[in-house]
Amino acid sequence: MKISECQCGNRIFFNNIQCLACERTIGLCDCCHSLTSFTKSSDNTYQCDQKNCGKEVVFCSNRTAAICNSMILPESTQLCHWCEFTSVHPDTSQLENIQRWAELERAKRQLLFQLEWLDFPPYLGETGAEFPLEFQFLAPQTDDTGKQIPVYTGHANGVITINLMEADRVFRERTRLELNEPQRTLIGHMRHEIGHYIDIFYIQKVAAEKYAEVFGDPNAVSYGDAKDLYYKQGAPDNWAENYVSAYATMHPMEDMAETMNVYLDLISIARTANVFHYSKIDISPRANIDKFVQDTLKVAVVVSEFNSDLGLMPLLPEQLPQSVVDKIGFIHSLRGSNSNGDSPPTRPRFFFHRKKAEPQVQ
Repeated sequence: MKISECQCGNRIFFNNIQCLACERTIGLCDCCHSLTSFTKSSDNTYQCDQKNCGKEVVFCSNRTAAICNSMILPESTQLCHWCEFTSVHPDTSQLENIQRWAELERAKRQLLFQLEWLDFPPYLGETGAEFPLEFQFLAPQTDDTGKQIPVYTGHANGVITINLMEADRVFRERTRLELNEPQRTLIGHMRHEIGHYIDIFYIQKVAAEKYAEVFGDPNAVSYGDAKDLYYKQGAPDNWAENYVSAYATMHPMEDMAETMNVYLDLISIARTANVFHYSKIDISPRANIDKFVQDTLKVAVVVSEFNSDLGLMPLLPEQLPQSVVDKIGFIHSLRGSNSNGDSPPTRPRFFFHRKKAEPQVQ
């Protein structure tokens, strides 16, 4: 997770809105893409405290509902570029929806911020032009007969849909237990679904042969048939020898998305460990993938022990088979070369193709 320092020297964190030491406003600057403090300059405007920025900014309009902590230029649209990716959000007249929406936006912002800093695809103009990435956060509805219409979390044609109820911790934990999952988180949903987006609109276009070699040919078997078979028979008993999860065995596209999820988990853990000077793990595009995975899992084991001390679940498996490491290595090879993982690329191209239309209310 991204951390930084306030102007006063106090440590600040990704979702902070105010410094606990000096009470300065804290947030993400839409101009320099920094987590930073802001000095108030008038009733409605603030100045970014980053020396290489210093822009006059105002609140993203979603900040008033505690949905977002970003700051934008006064002449900009009302939303920051992170919030602009949301095309449909829930009805905020229902108070419980506000907190759920806020949880989803935080996870989405964390995902997009990570992809930006990693200089990770999809960035190509034709990708964004054909199927621009957008998010829809939908609550289950009822039809005229009173029957509930379910919302399925998934990806289709650039649209990532997340069931709003996933932001309800009781619902999410109940679902996790029903599906026998080791963990079920909002950031995990985001990382999995972005894996599908990157898979379809980038990887299968620029590295189709290598993709088929690593994960299998996604066109060799019908996705629908593979899904039916998985839910009928389940995963093979020896799935852990070659996959990151049982679900990954269903189809090459699910294998890729699940592996993407784990890769982004590993990068996030390694970067946080580096920031806190616990370790110095190479997370650059040039990193040796075997050493990267090995070093990061050492950190994960320690954190898992901390979790165990508090009665919480392990962070990640203690080890991953070489076949899985090779899959992670393939995903790692798709990284852009403009970032070392610790500082943003000069031009965060990911945001060139965001949606500009006003978001709809469900």
